[in-house]
Amino acid sequence: MTLEERVSWQRVAYIVESYELAGDDGETFDAYLAELMERHALPIIELAFAESILDLWTVIPLPRGIQFLDHTSQLLQEWTDNGVSSRLMPSDFKQITGLDPAPIIQALQLPASQPQVR
Repeated sequence: MTLEERVSWQRVAYIVESYELAGDDGETFDAYLAELMERHALPIIELAFAESILDLWTVIPLPRGIQFLDHTSQLLQEWTDNGVSSRLMPSDFKQITGLDPAPIIQALQLPASQPQVR
């Protein structure tokens, strides 16, 4: 694993821990997340997590575990089919996640023919 991949993985883990997104699903959540990470670039998963948190913010309690990943997976599939269409400004992403939005912006600027960073 490259340094860039480790940093990206840590950023995803930070979001998961910050919002306690695994809930009570533990290993099942980890396996589902690993599957998503195989299919999508980590910066795009970060953005999808932030978008999902925004979408689900008014649901009390915030859906966690598999329910949260199902929502995120649907969003990622929409983006795969139609292109990434985020409602978040970089400042919104930073406010929701506490993370620098630069890697997300860079990932979105990659040409379609160039492989995405995993």
